[in-house]
Amino acid sequence: MHMGRIELFHEWGSIQSHKVRLCLAELDLPWISRRVDLAAFANLQADFLAINPLGLVPALRFGDEIVTESSRINERLNDLASGGLLPTAPDVRQRVRAWTSVADNVVHPAVRPPTFNLILKVRVQRLPAGALDAAMDRHPIAARADAYREAATAPIDCPAIIRSIATMKQVLAEMDEALSQRRWLAAETYTLADVAMSAFIDRLDRLAMSTLLDAVPNVHAWATKIRNRPSFPLAKGPETERPDPLVDCALVERLIAAANS
Repeated sequence: MHMGRIELFHEWGSIQSHKVRLCLAELDLPWISRRVDLAAFANLQADFLAINPLGLVPALRFGDEIVTESSRINERLNDLASGGLLPTAPDVRQRVRAWTSVADNVVHPAVRPPTFNLILKVRVQRLPAGALDAAMDRHPIAARADAYREAATAPIDCPAIIRSIATMKQVLAEMDEALSQRRWLAAETYTLADVAMSAFIDRLDRLAMSTLLDAVPNVHAWATKIRNRPSFPLAKGPETERPDPLVDCALVERLIAAANS
């Protein structure tokens, strides 16, 4: 099959971008990386806003076609490759889309507070004097710049992280129940549901929270299979160390214990 040029506008640390890179790897599709440097606010510059007016990554360009939102992108990629990641059986397709919705609407908001507090705030603290203000001065929206500066320099919000852990545990319990009924999350074969939730597993690894899998044996076994798939390391990009070296693992242990109490 002749394939046109696939361009992915993404950021390596974005969990939503990660999902699309996983899908590309699973489908063995060649693609061109167009990194959008979120730290430099490249997502708010005119050239990227012409791709996605909302300024959000990822975005896919295929010829004259532009697709935004990771779950929509992955379905489009599966169509382009005539892949089997979205089975045609209505009940299976419904389960797949239910899980991709969980990834978008529950997991993504849940991983944001721990990622921001445990990684991004530490990164900001290690910037040279004046570097944050210089970066904020380049932000095209002054109100957002002020809000980011205030949030990034505030103390770590432990209660927010604990709430996120509680949400993650609930999602993992739901995954465990699903995996007690079938080999993969939505079917007996690997689907876009597994693609979406694989990015969640990698984020848990990055945040030093993989011990949350100890309480969900079916998810633990599934995650081992996921990590052993060739797509898993390919999707990570240049920052492969897990946990992220910026994460305070001892603090994470205490926060998990607090969420369990």
